[in-house]
Amino acid sequence: MVSCFAGGILKIVIFISVVFSIITALPRLSLVLYPDVPEPGPTFDCDDGTLYMYQHFQSLGIESTPILGNLYAEGEEFLECNHVWLLVKSGDKNIAYDWGEPRFDRQHYEGYAINLEYLLCAVADDINSTMPASRETSTY
Repeated sequence: MVSCFAGGILKIVIFISVVFSIITALPRLSLVLYPDVPEPGPTFDCDDGTLYMYQHFQSLGIESTPILGNLYAEGEEFLECNHVWLLVKSGDKNIAYDWGEPRFDRQHYEGYAINLEYLLCAVADDINSTMPASRETSTY
């Protein structure tokens, strides 16, 4: 009779251990799956957010590719592109990430793959376009 209860108790203990493990792992897993990308602003736009996510996933050893596209046009030409996001490798599939969140709509899986250098140039262009023009100072 004792062994009958012992088997049930063992199952309960194992179940509680598994649930506890999942609950304690979720916050850490959340940090991996949902990078904390800053909000868009005057000096922080989609290319900055994509670079932020790229660096986040790279630091975890997860392969990703920046994608240039237009979320409001199907089959867009390169010059029609106005947004950039990330495709993150997950096994043999890719998951689109935009502003720190996974996206599963079709438009996020269309576009043009760009390399890191192109993305860095886009970020640098933003920085250069927001800097005030230098003024020559006269010397007396």
